[in-house]
Amino acid sequence: MLAVKDATVLIHLAKISLLERSCIHFKDVITPKLVYKEVRKGIEKGYADAVVVVEAVRRNLIRVKKVRKKLVKKCNAFSIYGGEAEAVALYWQEKASILATDDDNVRKKAAIISINVAGTPAILLRLVKNGNIGKEKFKESISELRKVGWFSEALLDRVLMEGLK
Repeated sequence: MLAVKDATVLIHLAKISLLERSCIHFKDVITPKLVYKEVRKGIEKGYADAVVVVEAVRRNLIRVKKVRKKLVKKCNAFSIYGGEAEAVALYWQEKASILATDDDNVRKKAAIISINVAGTPAILLRLVKNGNIGKEKFKESISELRKVGWFSEALLDRVLMEGLK
C-alpha cells in the first residue's frame, strides 16, 4: 500500500515513537521534498521528532519524492498551499492509496479533491487492530496525543474506545 505522509503526521508519529512501525505497516511511504525540508528545519530548533523523521528517511523507511508543479497549482486552486499542497499533489501523481494528514483544510476537502485521508489517530487504530502494536502502547500513544493538543478530546476518546474493543 502506497502512503503519502505530510509533516503533521510524520511529526506526530515520531513524537509517540510509532513512525517506524507505521512505515512498516504501510510498506511503501513517500513524502514530498518540501515536507521533508520543513521537517528538517526542526533539527536546527532541537526537535527530537525531526531527528526521528530524518533517520527514517536515511534508513529508506520513507522516500522523498519530487512533485510536478502542475499538480501543486491544481491544489492551490482549492486553497491548499505549501507542504500540504505538495502532499496532495504527490498523492495524485503517484496514485497513492492513502494520504496521511492531520491538516484540517485538506481533510475537509478530501471528498471534493478525491483523496483518501487518514490522520494520526486513524493510523493508531489501524496499528492496534492489525496487531502492529499492543493495547498498552495504543493507550499510551493516545495519551501522548492528548498532550500534543492537536486533536479534540472527543475524537481521541472515540478512537480509544474503538481500539480497545
